[in-house]
Amino acid sequence: MKNKKMLIVALVFSLLSPFAFAQNTRDGVDLFALQNADENAITINQAIDLALENNSSIQIAQKSAQIYDQQVKQYWSYVYPQITLSGSYTRTIHPQEAITSMGKFRMSLDNATSGTAEATLLLWKGGAVSAGIRMGKYHSQSGYLQLNETQNLIKDNVNTLCFGIILSHALIQVQQENLNIAKDHLKEIEQKYKQGLASDLDVLNQKVKVSNTEPSLIQAKNAYEIGLLTLRRVLNKDPQDPLSLKWELKSIFDYEVPDLEELYELAQKNRPELMISELNVKMAKEQVNVAKADHYGSLSAFANATYTGSSNEVIIPMSSYNSSYGTAVGLRLNIPLFEGFRVTSQVRQKELAYEQAVMQAQDTQRNIKIEVKRAWLNLKEAKERINSTGGTIGQARKNLHSTNLRYRNGLASRLDLDDAALLLHDAELQFVQAVHDAYVAFSNLIYAVGKDLK
Repeated sequence: MKNKKMLIVALVFSLLSPFAFAQNTRDGVDLFALQNADENAITINQAIDLALENNSSIQIAQKSAQIYDQQVKQYWSYVYPQITLSGSYTRTIHPQEAITSMGKFRMSLDNATSGTAEATLLLWKGGAVSAGIRMGKYHSQSGYLQLNETQNLIKDNVNTLCFGIILSHALIQVQQENLNIAKDHLKEIEQKYKQGLASDLDVLNQKVKVSNTEPSLIQAKNAYEIGLLTLRRVLNKDPQDPLSLKWELKSIFDYEVPDLEELYELAQKNRPELMISELNVKMAKEQVNVAKADHYGSLSAFANATYTGSSNEVIIPMSSYNSSYGTAVGLRLNIPLFEGFRVTSQVRQKELAYEQAVMQAQDTQRNIKIEVKRAWLNLKEAKERINSTGGTIGQARKNLHSTNLRYRNGLASRLDLDDAALLLHDAELQFVQAVHDAYVAFSNLIYAVGKDLK
């Protein structure tokens, strides 16, 4: 009779306990909560800013953009006049003499000086100058787009790294809770053993389970520290420098994934690689025009002034007796008649390079669309996993609590207890992994379209 009453009480308690326990059920999002955050900890955005400021790839990209800016000035130099100044001085050591029927005569004085100043202005070169200027502008634009692409890539890498650190922190919470549950179950089984309701084999099995659970917690803690160490490297910090991360994850659960075609349009407008590939096509076209210009020759204007003088007494004589001056202006036309097919070969090379640039631009466009769709699919899949696993945690907790009560009252076996703990552990692992994957996919999607998504 007494046993029947105990069974009835246990059944009623097990049926009512889920409703009482529901008030204490922790949302799975709390697994990502940061406990005792360091006051000096940095946020993800601060980590990105530090990476952009200190990363050597950014500095290299900035130097490349500056080089391209100087190339623009280089092409403009062909528009301006070219001024040259040249001169020579000759000192006669043993003067040469002319031999005639009347005897020997000295042919030169001791000092001979000459100088020339000339200004040249290129008037026409088959369109090569204007093509070069346009090509320089394209190079400059490409340099800053490459800088933008490098910045976007670093942002995505830092985001992914930080989300990995956050995942490791959440796994620590999951594994710690799993270890605590295993220890609590060990106490329950030991109590049962003292009461003669469990065997020593049950106690031994549970001790082994506790021991097997501890390595997962150790691995999660190590992964967290390794993540912070990698972040130090990205931020160019010493491994011993104090560094910790703090976060407050914005809700991604209610985020509506944009339409795929809309994302394609965003990528078409904002992705730096697409713009760079289009500029490469334009530059390759201009290079064809520059190569063709060698067929037509060039026309330039010039003006020069010359001076010559010689004397035995002074190095630079100034008197009209032993010096002379002259000036001239004119046009200089240079038309190549035959270059051994060199120009024809160069033109063909540039035409092939242009066709190659067009193919690379098309390939870049396809690859970017693949990146966009891959990130889009990963985000949708991760959100579906969040939706399917988010509610499971609460149910698994209720099930574990009910199974605990039933086990205490002899209505459930140790295997039932293990299964309930395993279900909760699996649900939490799947949930935190799904949340991590969703944030990583969202970051990858921002990178894929080249623009922040609200």
